[in-house]
Amino acid sequence: MKRIVWLTDIHLNFVESAIVDQLLAEINAESPDAVLIGGDIGESRDVAEYLSRIANRVAKPIYFVLGNHDFYRSSIPVVRDAMRDLCGEHDRLCYLTHSEPIALTSSIGLVGHDGWADGRSGDYENSDVFLSDYALIAELAGHYEVDRRPMLNQLGDEAASHIRDVLPTALERFEHVFLLTHVPPMRDACWHEGQVSDDNWAPHFVCQMMGSTILEIMRDRPDRKLTVLCGHTHGAGETRPLDNVHIITGGAVYGGPAITRILEI
Repeated sequence: MKRIVWLTDIHLNFVESAIVDQLLAEINAESPDAVLIGGDIGESRDVAEYLSRIANRVAKPIYFVLGNHDFYRSSIPVVRDAMRDLCGEHDRLCYLTHSEPIALTSSIGLVGHDGWADGRSGDYENSDVFLSDYALIAELAGHYEVDRRPMLNQLGDEAASHIRDVLPTALERFEHVFLLTHVPPMRDACWHEGQVSDDNWAPHFVCQMMGSTILEIMRDRPDRKLTVLCGHTHGAGETRPLDNVHIITGGAVYGGPAITRILEI
């Protein structure tokens, strides 16, 4: 039996240093064999610092993806390249967006990708939602909705392409695979205050192309099991779109970073 600590949407840049220390102490108190972090750790200027701090305090493998906030005030490729470099400096850090499948046990594997809300779920054309992403991330800033949508589609396609590469490989090796991502991969996993998000919000909170890819792959492997861990909405919920697919969306509160769940595998 292995004990895994999962966190998502911890937003450490919203809290004082003492709160970060408290969270790290709580992680260590759980005596984990590994830690999963599902994105929105900080912002571009401090995400590497927070990940280094975690790696220096928690002497276990730390597998992570990034969330939209982690790219604020920079660009997507710049931050992703910085994460690749960071993992080269810290043996315990692994950025799943740049990783092949990981063995958690002999029968359980791990894959992941940041994901991205790709504008395909809900009613993008008539949505009046404007996320800070659209002002603070270089690739998305300064564009009207009609120009931004192809970019969101492309980011969703990129996430799906990575999953299409790594998930079948993992399913060949492992009976059960965990997929760590930031953005819910389908509408039924996009929870907020106990309800699934409506047409106005869903375009900005669902990576529909990743979800379609997951379902396509898992329908062909009924003998295998997939558990998806996601966040982004700050609303907790669970859904089972297939008998062999379980999606868990982690809840979160700004200013109150906490362990999302302890997984015993």
